[in-house]
Amino acid sequence: MTNKTKYMFYRYLVPLLIFLITWLIMGYFKPEWEIVVKSTVTAVITYLFSPKVKVVNFMSFKNYQIRWLFLGKVILLPIDGSFKK
Repeated sequence: MTNKTKYMFYRYLVPLLIFLITWLIMGYFKPEWEIVVKSTVTAVITYLFSPKVKVVNFMSFKNYQIRWLFLGKVILLPIDGSFKK
C-alpha cells in the first residue's frame, strides 16, 4: 500500500465509516430524533473521533502527519516524490 493510498484511507474512508456506524447506532437507540438532530450529533461525533491529517515539513521533506485518538501516536508518511531530487 503506497503512502498516497494510506493518506486517502485515513482522510476519507475512516471518517465515512465512523459517520455511517454512528448514524446506525443513533438510529437504533434514538429513532424518535429528527434527521437534522441525528445528523448534527453524528457529524460532531465523527469530527471528534476522525483522524486529523495535515501536510508538514519534516527535515526539509513534506510529509502527511496523521494524528488519531485511537492510535495514540503521530504517523508521518512521506509524500510520494518528496525524496526524489
